[in-house]
Amino acid sequence: MAGFFSRQGLRVKIVVGYSSVFILTSILGGIFIYFQVKKNITENIENELQNSTAAVLNMVRTAATVSVKNYLRAVCEKNLQNIQAIYRRYESGLITVEEAKEEARRILFSQVIGKTGYLYCVDSFGVAVEHPNIDVAGKKDWAEMPFVKQMIRMKHGYLEYDWKKPGEDHYRPKAIYMDYFAPWDWIISVSTYTEELKDLINVDDFRSSVLAMKFGKTGYSFIVDSQGNPFIHPRLEGNPMADIRTLDRDDFIEDIVRLKTGKLSYSWKNSKDEPYRRKLVIFNYIPEYGWIVASSGYFDEFYSILGTVRKIIIISIVFILGLAFLTSLWLTRLIIEPLNRLMAYLDMGIPETLSTRMPVTSIDEIGKLVSYFNGFMEKLEAYSHSLKTETAEHRLTAEALMESEWRYRIILRCIHEGYFEADLRGNIQFLNHSMALITGYSRQELSQRNIVHLISPRDAEKVSRIFDGKGFKEEGAGIDEWELVRKDGSHCFVETSLSVMVNKFNNQAGIRGVVRDVTGRIQAGKALQLSEELFSKAFQCSPGGMFVAHIENGRLINVNDSFLTLTGYDAATALGKGLMDLGFFRNRKEGKKIFKMIHEKQGLRNREMEFCRASGEIREGLLSAEVLEIWGETCILAALEDCTESRKLERQFLDMIEQQRHEIAFALHDDLCPQLIGIEMLIDILKPGSSNSLSEKTDRMEKIEALIQDSIRKTRLLSRGLSPVDIDEQGFEASLCELAGNVEDMYGIVCTRDCDGSTPFAGNTEATHAYYIAREAVHNAVKHAGARHIHIHFATRKNKTILMVRDDGKGIDTKSSPAGLGLKIMGYRAKRLNASLDVRKGVRGGTIVLMEMEHTETEDLEEDIR
Repeated sequence: MAGFFSRQGLRVKIVVGYSSVFILTSILGGIFIYFQVKKNITENIENELQNSTAAVLNMVRTAATVSVKNYLRAVCEKNLQNIQAIYRRYESGLITVEEAKEEARRILFSQVIGKTGYLYCVDSFGVAVEHPNIDVAGKKDWAEMPFVKQMIRMKHGYLEYDWKKPGEDHYRPKAIYMDYFAPWDWIISVSTYTEELKDLINVDDFRSSVLAMKFGKTGYSFIVDSQGNPFIHPRLEGNPMADIRTLDRDDFIEDIVRLKTGKLSYSWKNSKDEPYRRKLVIFNYIPEYGWIVASSGYFDEFYSILGTVRKIIIISIVFILGLAFLTSLWLTRLIIEPLNRLMAYLDMGIPETLSTRMPVTSIDEIGKLVSYFNGFMEKLEAYSHSLKTETAEHRLTAEALMESEWRYRIILRCIHEGYFEADLRGNIQFLNHSMALITGYSRQELSQRNIVHLISPRDAEKVSRIFDGKGFKEEGAGIDEWELVRKDGSHCFVETSLSVMVNKFNNQAGIRGVVRDVTGRIQAGKALQLSEELFSKAFQCSPGGMFVAHIENGRLINVNDSFLTLTGYDAATALGKGLMDLGFFRNRKEGKKIFKMIHEKQGLRNREMEFCRASGEIREGLLSAEVLEIWGETCILAALEDCTESRKLERQFLDMIEQQRHEIAFALHDDLCPQLIGIEMLIDILKPGSSNSLSEKTDRMEKIEALIQDSIRKTRLLSRGLSPVDIDEQGFEASLCELAGNVEDMYGIVCTRDCDGSTPFAGNTEATHAYYIAREAVHNAVKHAGARHIHIHFATRKNKTILMVRDDGKGIDTKSSPAGLGLKIMGYRAKRLNASLDVRKGVRGGTIVLMEMEHTETEDLEEDIR
């Protein structure tokens, strides 16, 4: 065929060639369009069936979840009502609390939810206080279960989780509904596996929605059980499997039951009289209920549009063929006729000598072609003589050059270093395979890029100065380090050696470079440097005293500034000396014991000890240590925290509490008891048989009443001193109001307040700490500052609570005078509240005491619930 075509004329070749190209292009284009349309239709149909199957699956799961949730909620609420009724009987005194809980326990454990479900109770700490399984009841480790933690957070509502009984090999979905019974701190929970409540699902709730889904003309969705029996189907509901198998040639129902999830194509007919048609089905499995949800449709309905596409393609091919044939005839007429005239002159063949010339008979393209031919022959004759003499010389040179190039390419291919050649602007003209491996680009991609574009921004300016088009400076030669950006965006470090390429005129024509990847070495060095820098900064910036010492003799190798501040030594005195030699330990035996413990246990945590400062002052501290290797020697890294002041404050606080106890005892003994004795004596006088007159008895009764009222007043004052804040009864704002009123009544000082009514504290303990901070600040303003006006501000904004006491007194001098016991206790109470305390002198005089307490989102939620 190829030989026959080569023997044909140019006219035939143009016509056949053009026509063949058009025919082949049209056929391939039509085939591509046809299969592309078919592919798109298939993808769209599969996506539609997949989405419909997922929609039906979600519809079934939603209906099942709602049914299970409603059933469990009804059981839970009923049992809550029963327990509340039992609790009211206990409050009425009819039964004891143990009898009440026992009766509630019998009611809870007598019920079975589904087949294996049960009821149990969990307290707010996650302990199963009531559980039918004795291995679970009362166990605290049960609180670490994830679903138990979620129960503690919710206390009320519906929850689903996966659970596996002992002995089972897989998890099964389980549902739980809970409600909270506050008096006993019980989270009443009704729990069972969801698969055991599948009989609660009403298929009619979603039957119409499933049957309403259509695909194509006759496609539909349906649901079958694990045996393949369709219970939601537009045609086969209630039909026996024997009748269904007559319509299913490929037994696709058995395949669906076996696979449970996926897609299949099969042959199906809607009735016995109809022919089989190919069908597509996509199905998914609901393991909890053993149902299979499926959506199906016929292929011929999906691909009906392909017939129209085929007709359009055939008509287009016929039209293109006609147009190609006419175009080929027109082109051959324009080209062949002038060439035939030229061929007549060239038919004589190539002359034996190069001096032969052809006559020029026209001025068109053919005439120009003849003129070009004659000029070419003239030049060819001139070059012929020199070519013969140079051929022999070039043959030897070419052989040597080929051998040199062969060796050069072998070297470039085998070396691991990258090699490139670029012009003076940095445009890459040649590179080896290793260069492509280092950068991640292909050789074709690199040959179209500039070397500067591969450099990271850090080195871009330096490399741009080299490839600036002005030529390479010899002083820039040598080995340099560059940071490259690979194709994937990662960075690598390379060592680069550059040299100049010159042309035949000895002018700079480009720059060649050898690149070695040193990323691993650079990254390892940086990682080591960063690690050392982080350790050094953490060591030096630590607020606690830290030191590194030899484990055998305690010789100090390094210390931070905090350690020097704590001990009073300077670095020159401490470094190189042992802790024993410095007299660091108050008790040398205790010091040796600590070193022995560190050596045996390879560490130490929060060991209380006494140490001596350079001045001889004895301080209390907490010591923690770890054993590590430094330059082949076993050393310890230790942290020292000075807790002298906190221990001293604790002792002062305990002494203050003991003093308050004595004051309360004296108040009861010296003030309240005599009044009660007087009341007793007056009552003895009023007993029957006394000779007192009616008026005298009346006077004594009035005295008894006055003494009782005064005793009640003193008792209230005493109790108010013991517990000044009661959030549940009066709130925190009322306590501040009473404090302001007492100051105005007792000292005649104007005390105003500004409160927003919020109660951000979790209980009376926290509120009492805040109250005593405010009271101490007010009393300091009265006793020490000589204030005439005091203002108390308390408010909660977003996640912050602010308590501020401001006065117009002489102001506190925090620089010259050390903090007294009152300020220390105020700071201690602020720490108990996780709050910050700032005591400073006001801009306009007076003193400002500011406490700020941050709240987490969990605390805000608990506040909203309260």
